[in-house]
Amino acid sequence: MSKLLGVVGLSALLALAATAAPAAAADAPKVIAAGEWSKPVADKLGKTLRGRLVLCEKVIDADRRDVIVCIELQEASDSYHPEFQVYCELDRHDFRPEYKGGLQCKMLDKDKHEIPSEPFAFSGGVPGSVWMSFPKDTTIRLRTTPYGIRRDGGMAICPYLSGMWTVTDDDPNHYFLTGTFTVNPAAELKPPGDGHVWRGTIELPPMQIVSRSVAAKRS
Repeated sequence: MSKLLGVVGLSALLALAATAAPAAAADAPKVIAAGEWSKPVADKLGKTLRGRLVLCEKVIDADRRDVIVCIELQEASDSYHPEFQVYCELDRHDFRPEYKGGLQCKMLDKDKHEIPSEPFAFSGGVPGSVWMSFPKDTTIRLRTTPYGIRRDGGMAICPYLSGMWTVTDDDPNHYFLTGTFTVNPAAELKPPGDGHVWRGTIELPPMQIVSRSVAAKRS
């Protein structure tokens, strides 16, 4: 009897694992928009990086979806070299117009006119700034959107705390998110180990964003 129960128990666990695996995969963020790769940017030693904006959507439940702005960075040097370090400033606190560090974004309409961002209340967490290592041909995707920002009946496009735009689900228009990503850490910020620190500014090409209704018609 104990052997039979053991077999039955193992079968139940295997069946549970089989049903749980697709559910876990379905929960992964889905890419719903992506910009073109930027021009490669080389530093004084020829270490080269390029980037692009990516928009993802993660289904939380039937009534809740997270829309996530990400930045993708890719090592793009012509020749082999040892890995280098990049300080990705994601929890930017300085929102003065003259401050250019980290990610800076603009939302444009179809005529490329800038759209003012919306004020919004927030009490959640934000992605932390991190050092990332870039060996040859490495690509890294990093979330920039603060956690817990959602809009009923629309997508909250929020690359950081000082900028948010809402695209309602029935909006027929096309929008474009563009910007820059600047890496220039203060001298006192040191990467792990003694790796070379990359510095530069990447001009991020516009990423087209459309509402869920427009996207549904395309598919």
